[in-house]
Amino acid sequence: MITIRARTFPDLEELTSLIARVRMVDGYPLHLPDDDARRFLTDPSPIGAWVADDGGRVVGHVAVNLSSNQGVMDVVHEAGIDGGVGFIARLLVDPDVRRKGIGRQLLDRGRAHLLSLGRTPVLDVVASSTAAISLYGSSGWTVIGTAQFEVPGQVITELVFTTHA
Repeated sequence: MITIRARTFPDLEELTSLIARVRMVDGYPLHLPDDDARRFLTDPSPIGAWVADDGGRVVGHVAVNLSSNQGVMDVVHEAGIDGGVGFIARLLVDPDVRRKGIGRQLLDRGRAHLLSLGRTPVLDVVASSTAAISLYGSSGWTVIGTAQFEVPGQVITELVFTTHA
């Protein structure tokens, strides 16, 4: 049985292994500076972070942040979503347990937290991540624009989504 619970410091070690598995299968995260998975999870410092726990084994993660990259922030502003915004971030699910609703549970947990704070939920995803895009669309999220950002050696295009209650 999957339980969604607050992320704890000891979870970070297990999550670094999970990120390595997800990266092998999906290429996510596309850019991981210095191959530092722990920093990927903790910088920026999230206002909330949760894991999917399957009998003591961490099989998923989601965080919520108050900011994103400048391109995403610009899309949010251009869409007229000013004021209290929050960003779903670092959503990942172990490839061995996918298609069981874990990603949707984590996404819903992050969204509910942001709504409880009176913030408009926003997320961004690399435009080539078709499985994630399908999840967001089927979960009621709507594309509000595209953003680009540069990492060493490439320009990444992202879709920016928002949702309501």
